[in-house]
Amino acid sequence: MINYIIIIAIATLLVYLSIKVEEKTDNKLLIFVFRAIAILFPAIIAGIRYDVGTDYKGVYEPLFNEIITGNKVFRIRSFEIGYIFLNKLVIWLGGNFNVVMFLASLLTIIPIYIGLMHYKKKICVPLAFFLFMIIFYQKSFNLVRQMIAVAFIFLGFIFLDFKEDENKKENEKYKKKYEEKCKAKNKDLSKYKPRYIHSKEYQKYIVIQCLKYFACVIVAGLFQRTSFIMLIIPFIKEIYANPRFKFISIASYCILVAILLNFKLIGNFIMQFDSLKYYSNYFSAIGKPDISIAYYIRVIPVLIPYFFVMKKITKDKQMNFLYSMTVIGCILLLLGYLTSTYGERLSYYFSIFQIVMFPYFIRCLKDNKFLYIASTILIIIFNLAIWYYDYIYLKRDGTIPYKTIFSIEIENQKTIENDFDVKNKRDINRNIDLAEIKKEMEYNI
Repeated sequence: MINYIIIIAIATLLVYLSIKVEEKTDNKLLIFVFRAIAILFPAIIAGIRYDVGTDYKGVYEPLFNEIITGNKVFRIRSFEIGYIFLNKLVIWLGGNFNVVMFLASLLTIIPIYIGLMHYKKKICVPLAFFLFMIIFYQKSFNLVRQMIAVAFIFLGFIFLDFKEDENKKENEKYKKKYEEKCKAKNKDLSKYKPRYIHSKEYQKYIVIQCLKYFACVIVAGLFQRTSFIMLIIPFIKEIYANPRFKFISIASYCILVAILLNFKLIGNFIMQFDSLKYYSNYFSAIGKPDISIAYYIRVIPVLIPYFFVMKKITKDKQMNFLYSMTVIGCILLLLGYLTSTYGERLSYYFSIFQIVMFPYFIRCLKDNKFLYIASTILIIIFNLAIWYYDYIYLKRDGTIPYKTIFSIEIENQKTIENDFDVKNKRDINRNIDLAEIKKEMEYNI
């Protein structure tokens, strides 16, 4: 536990320093160095670990060894091409399994860092990175491919943060002038015709931004194929970003809840198709909802802050959009209570935006000192409590205790010493037994 507290604290401090350096100097080399250190530190920690993560020795290390030997086994076929390529690239370059883990962590942390920097004017980036570290970092030790995919989806969303069309701004100015003239002359405003039409340049910009998003989803799909469900997002973005469609978005939440509560029937239907049998794990052990109080403890503190800053969020389309995605993540978390943990993993594509929304909630309250400080403390305490419960108490994802490759020799030495002690005890016990038998024989004679 202490190890992770130190790791999280150092990683957060390094991100804070990288932000401060960027604010105080224009030296690009210095900024790059501090950013690189901030990103490399948690990646190196993930890379030098040994037997940390449930799937470390059960899945990923055996897979790496199978690729080295060239044996054609069924295990390789079930993995995505991106992760297989990453292993083969490391082997070709002469690296070992820990290099794979390091690069996998790098592929997770870089997109998260870039994504958070995109929102730096709206949030406290070090706080957001701190939340990533306590909520998702240790998860990436076990769900290696899943978290790479989640990180690239997170990165992709910055391309859906469209800037305003300049023509629209000009139209708003024109409309205000028109309204002033109508009021002065008591004319009817109903005859006003908007001059605003998206320019071809702006339409081209939107298409390019969407293509960038799709590229991120494709990269994510190379590591976890379930991420392809996120290809639909640009087509429904306006529903969840624009406050005018508030009732439609709320209706979609209700429909999603209804679908999840009837997940068993839908799962049985999907299982009939051979092409979808790969996803059988997502529908395994489906039963009646076992929604414990733990679900509400996880979800309610995520949703409640919205009602304190509702007006500010609805004015910012991108933040309204990210909050909507967070709500969907909370709903999809129900999958963890309806099925196995495989179902819960789908929610991570949406719940990742908590690391942006929590700092944004706090920033919205900055005008009220008491609420600003209280909300910061409560949000940190809440997330630390979840971290302790998940990773320390329940030992989820098998990250406790943290061990490094440098402890292998010590462990091996302890094993040898233990074996030696056991052998000595056996020999001593055997000698005692033989001595007692000999005494008994002499006595009988």
